Amino acid sequence: MIHSKKAIGFLYGVGFLAILFNFFKTIPTVSFSDFSLFEWQLKQVLKGSLHLPYAFITTDPSLEFFPLPNVFFHLTNTNIDSTFPNLYPILFSPFYWIGGKTGIQLIQFILFFWAIWLFFLIKRDHVLSLILLFGSSIPIYTNLIHDTIFIFFLEVLLLYNLHKQYVSFASLLSLFLVWMRPEFVFVVCLLPLYFEWKNIWKQYLIWFVFFLFLFLSANFILYSTVFPLRLFKNSTYHWNSEIVVYLLRLLIEQIPTFTLFLILSVVSVFRKQFKLQFFILFLFTCLIILSSPNTGGHNTPRYLFCLVPFYALSFHSNLYETFNRKNLTMLLATLLTCYSLYQWQYQTKELIKISKFQSNTLSSLNQIPEQTIVFNNSDFSFVALPLIEQNKNLFLLRKNPEKNAFSAFLSNNHIHSFAFVELPPSPYAIPNPLMIPNCDNNCQFRLVDQSTLPNAMLPIMVTRFQRVSP
Repeated sequence: MIHSKKAIGFLYGVGFLAILFNFFKTIPTVSFSDFSLFEWQLKQVLKGSLHLPYAFITTDPSLEFFPLPNVFFHLTNTNIDSTFPNLYPILFSPFYWIGGKTGIQLIQFILFFWAIWLFFLIKRDHVLSLILLFGSSIPIYTNLIHDTIFIFFLEVLLLYNLHKQYVSFASLLSLFLVWMRPEFVFVVCLLPLYFEWKNIWKQYLIWFVFFLFLFLSANFILYSTVFPLRLFKNSTYHWNSEIVVYLLRLLIEQIPTFTLFLILSVVSVFRKQFKLQFFILFLFTCLIILSSPNTGGHNTPRYLFCLVPFYALSFHSNLYETFNRKNLTMLLATLLTCYSLYQWQYQTKELIKISKFQSNTLSSLNQIPEQTIVFNNSDFSFVALPLIEQNKNLFLLRKNPEKNAFSAFLSNNHIHSFAFVELPPSPYAIPNPLMIPNCDNNCQFRLVDQSTLPNAMLPIMVTRFQRVSP
């Protein structure tokens, strides 16, 4: 179907300018949540290390007070590795070295539109490419230090290589994606339904098994487990109805391509043109929602982003059969564009608001005179990660300090004062006084001052403890 070149060019231009506008708007934002961890990894790679530093590993060999939640790191012998694979920080560190956060934004901006171009080359259909461009909240990640855009690019590159039947490289990309994001196992299962498979399935399986053996061997040598770290650290899964409801809401709000896919699938049922691949895609969507270990963070349906290209590919046949007129198809693309522009603008405002909180909180934490800062909330420990570069000691309490020998740990490391940062009501509070076991001199930490953290947007309390005699 031939569409108006002016209309198509206009919609591409709108998407390009909208993302470019958000690019400049978010340049001053400060990393938060696991974005801070990615930035920390980038800095470590530039220092020549793939491991996360911890000066207290000899006195805390089990990492009981390491400043990150357990799910974000893995200990192998004496090496601390992030559960986010090192491929992203290795490949993107040169851009971070050249341009800092802006350098990362720029390369992700290029990768995103390169992915849209590769997707267009698969079906040579501009409407499908526009649906991919505007069909989800993925574009907001072009402005954040995170691997989502990189993963999106690799997925589209995989689809393009399968289209070209470059089987060995496609097998390698498939395994890379599953290793970095376990939910991509559903993508691998969908590939035979959307691409010519009769002549390549034997080659694909042989190469996949070969690369799988290499990955398993390397992973066991490096991390003492054959499982990807993301899967290994989330092995204790518990079903939670609140997560299911939350992800379902985010799916409807932020992936309008899914809603469109659902509507057209229902129409195809009444027309007796329904295909098995549509049912399987819908089933996989439900399975991801039901099996997600958490919400994915950032208020976006990240675990479902892997299915967005398949929602778009599903339209290649039934979109034009449902909307026989090209004007209706372009109207649909225009409505999708308008809705997505609103969503992107709203989410960008939310990101800037969170970043402002991060920036204010980090600045206030930096004013705390004590060298040691203790948290019992991982959100705050993420906020404070940049302070490690200023030789601050950051610790995270994972359980009640009366039961985990926290005071003995402080004493063994000759720490005589610390600031406890909390957002009441606290899951774990530090008792006053905090007694030191098996002690002969100055055997307790006592509260000396308590105040709210200035300039923060939340009522964060800072309690200062000093080691004194009873």
